[in-house]
Amino acid sequence: MGEGEMNVINIGYGSTNYYAIGFQEKYLLIDVGLPGTLGKMASQLRKYNIPWSDIHYLMVTHFHPDHCGIAQEIQSMGVELIISRTQSDFLESANETMKKFSSFKEIKVEAHNIINEHDQAVLTKKMGIPGYILHTPGHSDDSISIVIEGLGIFTGDLPYNHHMSMETNEKVDQSWSRLRNTNEHKVFPGHGQPLML
Repeated sequence: MGEGEMNVINIGYGSTNYYAIGFQEKYLLIDVGLPGTLGKMASQLRKYNIPWSDIHYLMVTHFHPDHCGIAQEIQSMGVELIISRTQSDFLESANETMKKFSSFKEIKVEAHNIINEHDQAVLTKKMGIPGYILHTPGHSDDSISIVIEGLGIFTGDLPYNHHMSMETNEKVDQSWSRLRNTNEHKVFPGHGQPLML
């Protein structure tokens, strides 16, 4: 990787995509697996030669167990979990819901790792990655999309509205129109193949 280059590796397992974004010899992880799958994540990282020490940050698109179930264990490996201000309002109820998984470790976030949506330079300031986050409800009210400039948009489980769809969901439509206003065209969803906007 050259100085400003970034690359995306899908290190997903189960039926969910988890992404490692490589930049300046460091990695940002986007979404992690169900409670109890830390070993699976570790073997995926080994497969792609990504040492834990190179992973500096983790972001989750929403607090569903197949996207954040091992977030706290990942933090105990020295990775910082960064969440949006909107997501911070949902953290307590998410922790409560996930207690039903016996192996779930309650997610804690440092105050300095709660960042604002709609600040166009927020990821640059925090991590040195050109990008920002948008609140994109539709799948869940705590859902965000992570926009990485020149790379694409990581949308988690935001339903993809095909233009032919008869049923409309106002929240989903508004979220997609927000995403279409970015300069990015490639979408990296939480499930399935990347698509073009």
